[in-house]
Amino acid sequence: MRPARLVGSFLILAGCCGLPVLGQQWTIYDMSNTPLPSTTVKALVSDGNNGMWVGTDWGLCHFDGVDGWTVFQEGTSPLVENNISCLAMDDAGRLWIGTVAMGLQVKDGETWTTYTPLDSPLPEYGIRDLFIDGNDAVWICTSGGLARFDGSTWVEYDDTPQSHDGAILNSANTNAVAVRDDGTICLGTFNGGLHFIQGGSVEVLTSFEDGFFDNTAVEVAYHPTTGARWVATPAAGLLRQQGPVVGGVWTQWSAAFGFPSNATTSLAFDAEGDVWVGTQIAGLVEVHADGSFIQYTTTGSGLPDDNIKSLWADADGSIWVGTFLGGLAHYEPSVGIQDRSSTNMIRAFPNPASDQVSLCLPPEMAGATWQLHSPTGAVVRQGVTNAARAAVRMDGLATGLYQLRVIAFGSVESFGIVVE
Repeated sequence: MRPARLVGSFLILAGCCGLPVLGQQWTIYDMSNTPLPSTTVKALVSDGNNGMWVGTDWGLCHFDGVDGWTVFQEGTSPLVENNISCLAMDDAGRLWIGTVAMGLQVKDGETWTTYTPLDSPLPEYGIRDLFIDGNDAVWICTSGGLARFDGSTWVEYDDTPQSHDGAILNSANTNAVAVRDDGTICLGTFNGGLHFIQGGSVEVLTSFEDGFFDNTAVEVAYHPTTGARWVATPAAGLLRQQGPVVGGVWTQWSAAFGFPSNATTSLAFDAEGDVWVGTQIAGLVEVHADGSFIQYTTTGSGLPDDNIKSLWADADGSIWVGTFLGGLAHYEPSVGIQDRSSTNMIRAFPNPASDQVSLCLPPEMAGATWQLHSPTGAVVRQGVTNAARAAVRMDGLATGLYQLRVIAFGSVESFGIVVE
């Protein structure tokens, strides 16, 4: 077996005005250097012992984190279908495997068990998403409803009066689920709106009734520290809700406000609380707590493909990225660096501003380009930094929230600037 490819030693800059930079290291695993049966990596989950389970469209793999790979495929293993849609690992070490068309499997050591609509209350054969709750029960999204299975008892949520607890969904075509410790369910559907379920109460947000951003969610998650609800959508970008689940405040990151893409695909939270977002055409985006972000693409970073299918954030701060055509990428943001406490590449001040904003950059970023986007997304001003500084004029602009984007080394960092 040939070794995994180590791509580059690219620089992502930290802090401003000459503060130390962070090393950025990418390792790529694909069909040329590993037994991966496909370059399409659709699902990822840690095995809890420094290894990864990798779901592809042509089989399931286990990587021990060093150089050992085990491949499971239909016909040569108990795996019932090669096309894996999602994975989850429970506290007992059991691997839950969602397939595209052949139901749900659980691998418990050497024992494999399969659940289908023929032999269980599973609503449909196609599994869209899996989530393990605090009681070690698995939640299962399908096109025919949401199911919860605790190992012995099934409950089902759908759009009929028979739905569990009388919690009737706006649509049974479910896509993504996350469950808070108090039992509050955040449920994304396919064209049926976003649901919050608390007991028998269902709150639904749709574009046609509530002016919500998108009727479809492809991934939902509760932030592990703040409890904020994050939603990845196929057409409205990235969403965050803070405060109560009913009536909470929403924030949107979209192309109209300088975000790289409206087509988001996946979410992961790193150990520092930053949100990593996969996109369909614009690579990987790291969103900081202050709303600024850094974009990683095939141009200027080691990312092998800009179409991201899956993400996993490890406790060591590294990010695993499953791509559509580039295989599996392992990103270590801080190789050889002891302190990664500063994540902002650039300082922009004052903010709010009325006349101009000054940019302060590390010397290595001299000559970086910048763009100022209006509240509607239009580029109203742009330029190139002179040395490690730049002055961005704000005079003559209407009041509102603008996005200042700085592009260097194939990455983008964005700041919200309030013009008074």
